[in-house]
Amino acid sequence: MFRFNMASLHQLLSSRWIAAVVLLCALQTTFLLWMSERNHADALQAVKFKQAAVSASESIQQRLNAYRQILKGVEQLYISSQFVSAEEFRLYVDDYLKSTEYNSLNALGFIKYIDLHDPETFKDLETPLPQLLKQLPVIKGDNEIAPVLYVEPRNDANRETLLKNTFLDAQLRADLLEAGDGDRLVMSGRYAESNSVHPYKNYMFHAPVYRHHEGIQTSDRRHWLNGWVFLRFDVAALLAEALHPMELRLVHFDVFDLGRQEGQVPLYHSGSEDAHVHDNEAEYALAYTLNVNGQVWRLQARSTPAFEADADYRDANDIGMLGVVISLLLGALAQFALVRHRTRNTLAEYDQALSSSEQRWKFAMESTGDGVWDWNVPEHKVIFSEHWKKILGFAAHELDDKPDSWNQRIHPDDAGAAMDLHQQVLNGEREQYAIEYRMLCKDGNWKWVFDRGMVLMQDVQGKPTRILGTLADISKIKQSEEVVWQYANVDTLTGLPNRRLFFDRLDHALHGIKSNGQKLAIIFLDLDRFKEVNDSQGHDQGDKLLLQAGKRLIGCVGNHDLVARLGGDEFVLMLSDAHASHVEVLAQRVLEALSQPFQLDETHAYVSASLGIAIYPDDAGNKEDLMKRVDQAMYASKQKGGNCFTYFTPRMQQNAENRMRLSHDLRQAISEEEFFLEYQPVVNLQTNMVVKAEALLRWQHPVKGLIPPMEFIGIAEDNLLIVPIGEWVFKTAIAQCRQWRQSLHPMFQLAVNKSPVQFAAEHRKNEDWLFEMAKNHLEGNMVVVEITERLLLDGSTHVSERLAQYQQAGVQVALDDFGTGYSALSYLKKFPIDYVKIDRSFVRELGTSSQDEALCRAIIVMAHSLGMQVIAEGIENQRQLRMLQEMGCDFGQGYYFSPPLRAEAFTVWHHAWHQQAIQPR
Repeated sequence: MFRFNMASLHQLLSSRWIAAVVLLCALQTTFLLWMSERNHADALQAVKFKQAAVSASESIQQRLNAYRQILKGVEQLYISSQFVSAEEFRLYVDDYLKSTEYNSLNALGFIKYIDLHDPETFKDLETPLPQLLKQLPVIKGDNEIAPVLYVEPRNDANRETLLKNTFLDAQLRADLLEAGDGDRLVMSGRYAESNSVHPYKNYMFHAPVYRHHEGIQTSDRRHWLNGWVFLRFDVAALLAEALHPMELRLVHFDVFDLGRQEGQVPLYHSGSEDAHVHDNEAEYALAYTLNVNGQVWRLQARSTPAFEADADYRDANDIGMLGVVISLLLGALAQFALVRHRTRNTLAEYDQALSSSEQRWKFAMESTGDGVWDWNVPEHKVIFSEHWKKILGFAAHELDDKPDSWNQRIHPDDAGAAMDLHQQVLNGEREQYAIEYRMLCKDGNWKWVFDRGMVLMQDVQGKPTRILGTLADISKIKQSEEVVWQYANVDTLTGLPNRRLFFDRLDHALHGIKSNGQKLAIIFLDLDRFKEVNDSQGHDQGDKLLLQAGKRLIGCVGNHDLVARLGGDEFVLMLSDAHASHVEVLAQRVLEALSQPFQLDETHAYVSASLGIAIYPDDAGNKEDLMKRVDQAMYASKQKGGNCFTYFTPRMQQNAENRMRLSHDLRQAISEEEFFLEYQPVVNLQTNMVVKAEALLRWQHPVKGLIPPMEFIGIAEDNLLIVPIGEWVFKTAIAQCRQWRQSLHPMFQLAVNKSPVQFAAEHRKNEDWLFEMAKNHLEGNMVVVEITERLLLDGSTHVSERLAQYQQAGVQVALDDFGTGYSALSYLKKFPIDYVKIDRSFVRELGTSSQDEALCRAIIVMAHSLGMQVIAEGIENQRQLRMLQEMGCDFGQGYYFSPPLRAEAFTVWHHAWHQQAIQPR
């Protein structure tokens, strides 16, 4: 049998058909390889399609998440302040509405919840409830209404929704109450029962806000409900923005809302207007279900003819052509072997070559088209593909086949890790690996690559004899990652680390300090008078100043220190050397650097800095407390007048806690009516008549007793409580003045202090005391508005316009504490001032200080020459009074005449003063 088989084989190999048989087998093998490569190309196309569909689903969720975050931000506005005015709401959401990132965003607004049986739900309405109910359609017998109070932007479509009762829409009412009772974000599929709004064109997110934010039980949420902030968006536009990048990949999408009673409702369709085009012909199709805040959407993806035609069959065609050529060559070789009787040797050599070739082709087909390498370990040779060499800029004939040609081109910083990984494979410790590193290109540049390999063959000891792998160029991916990192961690104006990067570096530094027992110093600084430069010169000039300030700060610190910009005009320095001598020298260097003039386009600007210093771990045990301490120290420098540095002390923490408690108590003081007014008479020093008084605010705390104004006025200004307090002071004062004009003197006049914060708030609300006086038909000369010199430093036009309006209405203006601030003759000439009040610090030393006497005399002469009258504060003895009368001072007030008195006591004092005809002593 053995002889028969060998004879038959010899006969077959000697047959003249052997060449045809070999050719036929080779062509068949070529066909199979060609089909396999086409199937591989089709599989890659299917993966691309699936990736596009998954990316589309993720993109939709990212867009929706972005809108949820916007709504959370608006919700935080209501958490930080129980009452938000329409203007404050507009200013807060304006950036979102103007951003080109949110083109599908239609509206941001606030829906107020009102229970007609619960006055707490409507006590903060700007429009009285009866007037509001006249404009609102309500359901008879329904004690709950939900009007749209605010909506931005104020276009025609949005204006139609203002003051609409959203509870008239049953579904929308259910969604709103579900959100409020569950304290969660809910999405509605329609905006309102309006024919002008397509029911599924616009979707809304609702988030509840409460009047009280801590410890609310589930059953009490309706009672504490303040309303809902909502975000309305064009669902088709949102889906178009999210899906457009994937549509560029020639994939079409359909999105349906499955949660509606109407059944499957189409939300979006790409491509042809016919929603069913390609449904039967599409080669690839996928569907995903999206859960959107309890609603179910269905995303359907389908391939287009262009996508299907985009499959890359070039490798398959190359294999086919190469296979045909090889087949012809094999046929010719077979014929030649037959003729030359060397068939056996030729076939053996060919079989060995073919086996190696088939393994290489198999691995190449499984790769992603990157550069391929084949490492023959025993022979110490590496075969690099043409594309592998092309990645590094070499031609096909360049580079030898030695592993050192590869290893020597790895970046020194990456070589250690890469060589260790290669050695583990060579030692048989692992069968595959993947690593990123930099390689030196032919042109001398470094390129990031992704190298991966696997063991193909091993010897009897388990050591690899052949390793195959690929090399991918990932330099563009690395560049994109670097751009994203820069945007997230570096301040775009100054190039300094931003808040995020600073706190990341601070975390690392504190972690290191805990292990080595060293210390760390933080210097937090805020530029003094930067707002004046920004307002007067413009924001572009302010940006130039900040850029120069950042460069100067970098020049002040060492190589191991960090300078970062936290935002606005706030900078922070992290010093690795926390010794007091080093910190103080550096702080003084910073003060000197920032006090130098800053060169702007057409002028110089002068600022200084207030520095706070805290040491870790001496002053705080964690990052949060450390930043609080350094902020308190900086605030203390501000309180000293700026241009200095202050170390944190435990007393600062006590002061901060006291300020926080007073801030909390101030809010209650308004509603609990703990404020009252006292009145100090202003005496005419020439006639001895009293037809003026100054209204002074007092706070009777239920626990701490009488709190001086200097302890709470600054806090009230910081948290804007000065606005409602000032309104109460004004209304109480004019009501009292009205009574005294009837009982004391027909021209009696009260002076009321007004903070710069109140001027700014009135400008935003576009109403002020003049509006209140006109509404109550009050005469303008009843009031003297007392302002400080700080207000006159404001470069905005609304201040001068408001003072001019006071002058037109007959309201007089007094400049308080003259001579203690930034007084300048230009202010007195520029603004309509009626009275100049000499500060008590100058009056106190009259008779003992020739300088103060000269200053008082100069102020009086100057004011009279400008047509103004003078009021001297703090007169306490007859000597001061006589000297002021001799200087020609017009009015005076102080304890020599009377301390501040309650209204009843003031009336008694006034009658006694005039009945006794007391002459100045």
